[in-house]
Amino acid sequence: MKLCPFCLQDVVWRVQLKTMPEYHFLMCFECDSVWLEDQPVSDLAGTVFEKYMQSLGLAPGWKDIEKLEPLRRNGDEFIL
Repeated sequence: MKLCPFCLQDVVWRVQLKTMPEYHFLMCFECDSVWLEDQPVSDLAGTVFEKYMQSLGLAPGWKDIEKLEPLRRNGDEFIL
């Protein structure tokens, strides 16, 4: 599984918003880092949960997050 490149403390998860299930993204629950699904999961990309939710015009709310699956390693690549 892929550890967060920022905190190295938790696995990166594919998640969705319960109220808007069409919004999928990748997230570390330890440090609140967020990556879009088409972004590389690295310390050179990403944002934080609060800013991401604000960019959608939504208030950040943990109750709206649903874990789907962890990001896994497949050789040199990471897959869902």
